[in-house]
Amino acid sequence: MLYAIYFIYGLCVMFYFMMSWLFYRKDGELLSRLVTVLMFVIGVQCLKDLFFIKPLVDLDMTDWMLVTAADMVTVPLYAFVLIELCSPTSITRRTIVFHELLFVVPFVLFAITGDIVFYYAEVLEAAIYGIGYAMWTVFAIPKYHAQLKQRFSYTENINLNWLRVIFVSFLFILVLWIVDCLRADYATEALYMMSSLVVWMFLSYFIYRHKSVLDELSDSTCADTPEAAEATETEMSEIGKRISYLFDKEQIFLNPNLKVSDIAAAIGTNRTYVSAFFNREADCTFYDYVNKLRIEYACKLLVSSDESIVLIAEKSGFNSSQSFIRVFSKIKHTSPTKYRKQQND
Repeated sequence: MLYAIYFIYGLCVMFYFMMSWLFYRKDGELLSRLVTVLMFVIGVQCLKDLFFIKPLVDLDMTDWMLVTAADMVTVPLYAFVLIELCSPTSITRRTIVFHELLFVVPFVLFAITGDIVFYYAEVLEAAIYGIGYAMWTVFAIPKYHAQLKQRFSYTENINLNWLRVIFVSFLFILVLWIVDCLRADYATEALYMMSSLVVWMFLSYFIYRHKSVLDELSDSTCADTPEAAEATETEMSEIGKRISYLFDKEQIFLNPNLKVSDIAAAIGTNRTYVSAFFNREADCTFYDYVNKLRIEYACKLLVSSDESIVLIAEKSGFNSSQSFIRVFSKIKHTSPTKYRKQQND
């Protein structure tokens, strides 16, 4: 088992340092920087733990606790990545310092006094902290998706549906981690390290693909802001006319990456007014409005041509055939293929 632990830790060191380098090169956004720091710190921790691995009979419990307590200082970094994914721009320096102090203080007290009360207090704090942010995520993801539909006509590589599956995996890992903190057992340690490694492989893949929405959501209070409320009926009517022209005449909805900011730039107004139009005047989200038009356009192509579903999806303004089929089925309550057959019979 000892050699297996060395092998697993070696894999972890290579993986986390490689991910740190990869995200460092990706871009300068806060999410990438947070993941870079997190991956680097975890890699250093795994490298550090290699020097403390020894047969269980020679293992000193105080040393085990001290090493584990030091690792717990990383816990807020996980939360920061989660917060930046679900609620972009909400992290501040004050938040980072405060959250880190929550874990640094008990670790320092334990390191100085050797009193295991501080160790168990830190373990309990980490468990409550992790469960708390897990519960927060349940509500934060739907709120985030609602914001996306106010500003984007697509969801590819910006939604967080993938995070729901990984969320369940993290709960399992959290339980393993708590057990690992309370007992010196290399079998549990190996299971915890391998589980974490596998989950981070998937998580890193999806985070790396995730596109930034910061610019589009920077003023995302949308139609309920005082600025939107100040728009007169005449102004909203004029905005509505210009938007209708873009969609009816220029068919701007065929742009697969269409955003509210694109509409605002085209008609010479701000995003808040455009969002207000869709919420109050069109009585639906920007996402729903655009995709209804795309589906109606696709229906005409399905009936009038023999082109493939993939080609029709592309011509109708969808980024992928999977997205097209999903939206089509939701709106028309049937698949594109069945719809075509029904119309041609």
